[in-house]
Amino acid sequence: MIDFKKAIHLVYSNPGRGNLESYFKTHFPEDKIQIHCIYNDLTTGPLNDFTSAPDFEKFSSYWKTIDAVCSPETIENNEENSINFNDLSKEFSIDFPKETPLIIWHGSDAGEKLMLYRYCNLLKNRDLYEINLDDWPTTLKNDYRTNCLAIQNPEDLDGVFNILNEIDENTKSFYANEWERLKKDQKTNRILQDDRVISVNEDYYDQSILDNCTSDYQKAARVIGETMGKQKSTIGDYYLLYRTHMLIDQQLLEYQGDLSIMRDLEIRKNKLHPVE
Repeated sequence: MIDFKKAIHLVYSNPGRGNLESYFKTHFPEDKIQIHCIYNDLTTGPLNDFTSAPDFEKFSSYWKTIDAVCSPETIENNEENSINFNDLSKEFSIDFPKETPLIIWHGSDAGEKLMLYRYCNLLKNRDLYEINLDDWPTTLKNDYRTNCLAIQNPEDLDGVFNILNEIDENTKSFYANEWERLKKDQKTNRILQDDRVISVNEDYYDQSILDNCTSDYQKAARVIGETMGKQKSTIGDYYLLYRTHMLIDQQLLEYQGDLSIMRDLEIRKNKLHPVE
């Protein structure tokens, strides 16, 4: 089996990277172990290979549209969008040294599965290895949380490399085909359902937002936090803020406060337009 200390570890999300870095610093402080992370959300927005300028433009344009709704002052002040080609090129790079083993960390999380599918598709000619956290016992008992790297306690990962496996060619082909299937779908949201990633409509989370609202004003941050916590798949608070804006535009929600600042925004169900 490969030496995991000499591998590049492919992870998803900044919390996931942080947990793995903490584990390595604690258990292997003398070793310089490489971690490569996809920080941006693969579960929301247009899905493509992220290997070219047009790919990145489609992705960044989608989030600029959401910025125009949630943070219009950014557009009005001509502030540069935080997503740029150079950063995305590095983040979504597949130009790894050929002699270096690649280990993909994933669990029961839509974003991590999408990362896995993408690498298996674009690196189909490479030997790829995995740490499948669904095979690793978690101490968390919350039914609403996934078994992804981001929620792991680094102190509980001792011995995790006992579940390191090479991804066989049949499995790699299956994952690669899943990536192609999801790319062809025009829907902008993806969730994990029955251990498979599926595409859902843009308004998929709307009913959950409404269900967490009452006839009294509540902080939007609280409603959005409760909505996030009740999802089987992870979803970002910024996207839920965008959907909250859409519900306000549809007059399904009333608001008071600053629309662009989640902590200053309060929302409630619109009494004149009750949800059926």
